[in-house]
Amino acid sequence: MTIRIASLTKGGMAALLMALTPEGTRADDRLDFEVTGAVVASCGLADQRIRIDLGSVAYGDLGRVGAASPWRRAAFSGVDCVGATRAAVTLRARPYPPDPRLLQPDGTARGVAIEMRTGSGEPIVPDGKTPVGFSWPGGAPQLAFEARYVRTGNLGAGDATATAVVEITWE
Repeated sequence: MTIRIASLTKGGMAALLMALTPEGTRADDRLDFEVTGAVVASCGLADQRIRIDLGSVAYGDLGRVGAASPWRRAAFSGVDCVGATRAAVTLRARPYPPDPRLLQPDGTARGVAIEMRTGSGEPIVPDGKTPVGFSWPGGAPQLAFEARYVRTGNLGAGDATATAVVEITWE
């Protein structure tokens, strides 16, 4: 058999190949695709900032190294929460060098650092990496935090404040 091709268009070439291909066999392009994503819980916050006022603490209330002022509390309130029943929270702040579990205060006071914990009493490390968990059975969440001064050395009067970045992952 001899096939003579003088001029063949693209469509003609396809027809010729189909004619010469055994019946039932054809070349197919295969395309695979992957769909990725996740459905996640979401929650907003009523306020983007909270303040814990530790008040004025007298020298006598911090009589020795390790003595602490009373715990003071404030909370972030969740709003428009859908599917969220837990939160993992990290705290990033400047740690107190001799004890990285404490926050280094700003200001002129000497001999104190700031200790943080959750409203349920779980210590919060200000390293920005160690998460603490919050959970609630239903309704709007309250992410409560507590702080207090801890005496670390010889006291000097003045302001002792600190700021921290709180990162929340809703679950």
